[in-house]
Amino acid sequence: MSAGVGYRGLKNFIDEIRQCQSKEQENARIDKELANIRTKFKSDRGLSSYEKKKYIWKLLYIYVLGYDVEFGHMEAVALISSTKFSEKQVGYIAASVLLHENLEFVRLVIN
Repeated sequence: MSAGVGYRGLKNFIDEIRQCQSKEQENARIDKELANIRTKFKSDRGLSSYEKKKYIWKLLYIYVLGYDVEFGHMEAVALISSTKFSEKQVGYIAASVLLHENLEFVRLVIN
């Protein structure tokens, strides 16, 4: 994350996941958050730069925990095409973690 930028929602989410007492609790919290992120990305209301980056960071954390976040691939690629450096940075980091060489989205990143 960029220096000086605080993602309070991300920190709170990570804290909640760490406090889960069982795998079932973790799964429930992850499913709830994935549903929220899907809704936000599909929303007609445009997301702010901060929100886009925060949700991509959350997807990366969820992915690292071993959950499927396939719907986030296109959002990461969209950040790469942004004119803002901070969005491009998050997009490239997400793409490097989420995408592997056999995915169609890799061609979008290259082009």
